Amino acid sequence: MKLGLVLVVACWLFAAGSILAVEQFAEGPVYDGQPLSAWVDEVAALNQLARIADTNNPEVRVMRAIGTNAIPWLLEEMRKQPPAERLGIRPDFHQLRARCGFWALGEKGTPAIQSLLKMLEEQPEYVPSALAGIGAPALPALQQCMTNALSKVPRARSAGNAIGGLYVAIDVERISQSQAMYLLPVIQAWAHSTNRYAAYWADGVLKQLGAAHLGSESLGPNHHLQPTPR
Repeated sequence: MKLGLVLVVACWLFAAGSILAVEQFAEGPVYDGQPLSAWVDEVAALNQLARIADTNNPEVRVMRAIGTNAIPWLLEEMRKQPPAERLGIRPDFHQLRARCGFWALGEKGTPAIQSLLKMLEEQPEYVPSALAGIGAPALPALQQCMTNALSKVPRARSAGNAIGGLYVAIDVERISQSQAMYLLPVIQAWAHSTNRYAAYWADGVLKQLGAAHLGSESLGPNHHLQPTPR
């Protein structure tokens, strides 16, 4: 009788622990008494990527303190299906949260790069922007978004978002102009594209780099370009 009672209690404790673990993963790791999901919502409330990239904001500092522990939750958020219909909730609610989280993490999100690339076909609007938020370590991945090396997504769809993300990353100094030169030939090619969205952002990046008037053939390994005033 006692053995049976012990087994019942043990099973109950195991089930309760499993439920708690699932709930904790659903909300992410806890920091300073608040789950990651709540911190991400506070970061998203900053409402502009420039502010989300600003490490002077306390919410952003918390995200960076959580660091790589935030990555599993953010990746799961990126791949989630649209939430059930609720008044005032956008269908891309989860992806917006994930993007904000990666912009707050910056280079601390580097271990997520390959996993994000695997989601490019599924989330061509948000994966490139999340990669841009990680910064310079993600430049090769952004290049793949622009050249469609890994995805069946129409190239212009992922490229336009990648170039737009790069523009913002340069503007908020998440990626420096000298680092962005790595992508100059690809950006120049898109500036002449018939895809207006991609061409618009490509032209913007070229102006940031002071390179709109230069052909890629004129650039050698020791080139020096003066950036246009911001």
